[in-house]
Amino acid sequence: MAVQITYTDTTVIDVHRHCLVDPFTGGLPAPAQTIPLFVAGLHETDAYSAINVKGITSILYPELMDIDCQIQEQDRAGIMKSLLSFSMSLETFSQVLHMPALEVAKRLNDATAALVARYPTKLDFLVMVNPFQVSSIGECERCFNEHDAKGISIGTSWQGKFLDSPKLQPFWEYVQAKGIAIFLHPPMVPIGYRRMNRYRLEEIIGRPFDTTMTVTRMIYAGVFDQFPQLKIILPHMGGALPNVIGRLDFGYRLGYEGLPADQAARCQRKPSEYLRINLYVDTMGFSPEGIKQCIELFGVERVLFGTDYAAVPISPKEHIDIVKSLGLSQEEEAKIFWKNANDLFRLT
Repeated sequence: MAVQITYTDTTVIDVHRHCLVDPFTGGLPAPAQTIPLFVAGLHETDAYSAINVKGITSILYPELMDIDCQIQEQDRAGIMKSLLSFSMSLETFSQVLHMPALEVAKRLNDATAALVARYPTKLDFLVMVNPFQVSSIGECERCFNEHDAKGISIGTSWQGKFLDSPKLQPFWEYVQAKGIAIFLHPPMVPIGYRRMNRYRLEEIIGRPFDTTMTVTRMIYAGVFDQFPQLKIILPHMGGALPNVIGRLDFGYRLGYEGLPADQAARCQRKPSEYLRINLYVDTMGFSPEGIKQCIELFGVERVLFGTDYAAVPISPKEHIDIVKSLGLSQEEEAKIFWKNANDLFRLT
């Protein structure tokens, strides 16, 4: 099936896309009340649904639950392919429904794979699992074999636990051995959420901070030294990492003498060195200056195009225009728009 590209003359792959599916029906939620998650608190209007989890109110726009609408907007923007994932829904459903994460993951992965089957030339998806459970490795294998998933998406934290935990050792061993790319995404309820139920601060500040906290802990804990082939994609232009990387380096230079053993960093390199070894970032952030900073810090080969659509119901075309405004060479644009994602996720 040919894809009509309207606004741009290059191929574009979006690595940061969401569609909310119902883990019980296996389909799109229509009406919204059919999703048991909404027992946590629901307010509906014609324009949106609002849910409240642990005092945090999140707005769910109609596009988030309408894959046909999403594909129409994707075509209008000129995006050829999108990678669906929604790891935050896995954690939230598991908490609210009091169901085993593995069971919820199977339902969400199968439902997302069904969306891909409807638009096989325009969509692919990333397996969603709880990496703290060794049983999740089997779910990853099932989705790679049965659904041709292209990578894995996990939360930056799971119910307050970060990714430097020793419990993730089997998971990291598996993904490194397989050469699988991992897309991180913050949870619906991030660290410090009790002070963020104003002004969308959980979304604007809290979630990028969750990303920053987990990747910093992974660096200092020596996760990337123990598993040097890990390929981790950070959303939202790396959260606050680009702006605090100098502070991470000076903390490393000062050393950890005098601290308890379990509070001392174990990384073998300056934290900034891992940016060009193990880490990638997407372009979602609505900031040309931010993307330029990411290119300088990570290298243009490690910046991927991402939009956070349709959780953020702003046309993906705006993100394309921002990249095109940077004055990059044609080859640099191509790397950001599709080549980096194509290589990392083996999309061909």
